[in-house]
Amino acid sequence: MLNTKKSVKAISTLAIGALGMSLTTFASAETFDDRWYIAPSLSYIIPDSDRDADDGFGFNFGIGKSVAKYWNLELNGVYDSMDADTGGNDFTQTGAFLDGLFVLNRDAKFSPYAVLGAGALNTEIGNDSEINPAAHAGVGFIYELNKQGAGIRSDVRYRMDFDDRIADNDNFGDIVVNLGLYIPLGEKHKKAVAAATLIPAVIKSEPKVVIADFDNDGIPDSKDKCSNTPSNVKIDAFGCELDNDGDKVANSKDQCDNTPANVSVNALGCPVDSDKDGVADYQDQCKDNLPGAVVNAIGCEPDSDGDGIADARDACPNSITTKNTGLDGCSLNEIVKTQKYGFELNSAELSDSAKLLLTSLAERLNDYPNEQIEIVGYTDNVGPTWLNNKLSMERATAIKQFLADQGVNETRLITKGIGPNNPIADNKTDQGRAKNRRVEMFVMD
Repeated sequence: MLNTKKSVKAISTLAIGALGMSLTTFASAETFDDRWYIAPSLSYIIPDSDRDADDGFGFNFGIGKSVAKYWNLELNGVYDSMDADTGGNDFTQTGAFLDGLFVLNRDAKFSPYAVLGAGALNTEIGNDSEINPAAHAGVGFIYELNKQGAGIRSDVRYRMDFDDRIADNDNFGDIVVNLGLYIPLGEKHKKAVAAATLIPAVIKSEPKVVIADFDNDGIPDSKDKCSNTPSNVKIDAFGCELDNDGDKVANSKDQCDNTPANVSVNALGCPVDSDKDGVADYQDQCKDNLPGAVVNAIGCEPDSDGDGIADARDACPNSITTKNTGLDGCSLNEIVKTQKYGFELNSAELSDSAKLLLTSLAERLNDYPNEQIEIVGYTDNVGPTWLNNKLSMERATAIKQFLADQGVNETRLITKGIGPNNPIADNKTDQGRAKNRRVEMFVMD
């Protein structure tokens, strides 16, 4: 049963109403992107429970155009199919709709919109076909993917199908979910269009001069050197966002907006800190600190004794700064005094470990050719004093000879043997006596 006249009348009424509402909205001059676009999408239909049908799928193809700052007009062709639960027949629907889209944030990457439209659906159930008026309303969004404005588009619509072929039902309310693409045609541009040029037969007005301003910042495009300035930011006379400290990072992105002039900054507008020690390079007098180093206000590690060796690497952090120090921060006197070379009972023979230490010491002594070294030998208190005095001198002489063999000038080396005098441990125990059998060295004033 066809109801074509009734359908055409309803479609005409709804379309004229939607068009009238749209024209009222853009009755003043606006600046907007007026390209044509296409919008193909797939549909998922959740049918009215009174249809006794399962969910179905469909396809939607729209072609439209922006007609005002916030409004699009769009013509859509639809096709969808739903499986009937009983009778073995499917609901197959084809139709067309004229839609008005109210688009918010049109120039943003994410643009939500509301849609209202009217049209007609031809619904086939088995061999029965009928065209009926239909209308829908919904909400959705466009997510821009590139600079030309192409993107993803999705919406949810409630569609009213005025089909009265099923008893006790004058219409069906289906939910339609669409997911597809939004594809503008041609190059992206902005165009100022006055209402009088769109509907000259309806509105007559004096011609208006429209000045193009792509980013709506109040600076005409002909003078705007920064045509994509975000909204709600302060700009200069050239349409560019302010940069108070002149570091070429705009205020809205600058996390350090008081950077001194001519200082290198990172993407956040903060001074560069190469060694990540918390002190910016332009203030950092030590730019090669190791990660995690503790530094002072000028970016250098503390040096308590002022010997040029940071405390973290200084083996002698309390060195006398008037004495030359090595890379380990220790003066020669400290190196010499810290070494004590032990001997076996009644022996002046150097152990392998003593030779290893003395080899390293010889290298240090050769770095300070003007320093004289006193070598003092000791013994424990076992045995006669005259023998211990002789043995202590032999031990000092063994050290001197070994150092001389390593290239140290013998005239710098003064030997002395004082036997069991000046013990450093208790001679009543084996451990104490072993500590007292030793050689010590001193840098002579």
